[in-house]
Amino acid sequence: MYSLILFSSFFLVNSFISVSGSSSSHSCHLRELDLCAATLLVFTQNPSGIATTGQEMNKQCGYLREADGCLRNFTRRCATPLQRELIGFITEGGVKLLNEYCSPGTQLRQSYLKHAPCLNQAQRYQRMCVRDLQSALEVVSSVEWDRRIPAGCCAYRRFQSCAVSLVEAKCGKEAVEFINILLRMALSRLPDIICVGYGPSTPECRTILPPLGTTPKGARSNSVLSRLFSAYTGL
Repeated sequence: MYSLILFSSFFLVNSFISVSGSSSSHSCHLRELDLCAATLLVFTQNPSGIATTGQEMNKQCGYLREADGCLRNFTRRCATPLQRELIGFITEGGVKLLNEYCSPGTQLRQSYLKHAPCLNQAQRYQRMCVRDLQSALEVVSSVEWDRRIPAGCCAYRRFQSCAVSLVEAKCGKEAVEFINILLRMALSRLPDIICVGYGPSTPECRTILPPLGTTPKGARSNSVLSRLFSAYTGL
């Protein structure tokens, strides 16, 4: 579920840069964020599932820190001073959460390991959620800039709803509350503010997103992230 938090951070950064003006360098392109996010696919699609031991967490933290470093590099090179200030505000909680997640002995890490075995089992049933997310990401990357926030919000909300429902069914409400705590720590109320009114079942989201169960174009997609997604998921 940490992947959901980091994907959310990439979406929020992408959205702020998209709506607040062009980047500070002609060599920069928002597709670079897709490539940064692709690092997370190694983390989210690990054949052994999510980490259930401290040793496995340390290994996966390498991918998480690589993705975080990629995002920081893009921000440093490509964002305007105002954008950097906004992005710093957005990602501050995520950086703190990453440090706690990847530091032995923290309370958060102990709580995570308590829920990890069941969350790992639940993740094995998330293929449908991931398939719908990939189809949605293809839409997000193809719409006009002024539609990216609605499309991204709809994609985020639909994946969140699918994943959380699955976790609750398999692991109970306590595990869901733990996930919600992680989300609030990392993102505060920003998704609720930016994505207010974009529930997955709203008429606008049903219009923007492909129907549930739609087969992603994958390797044939114009979305860099979706093509890289396919390399790890086989979709």
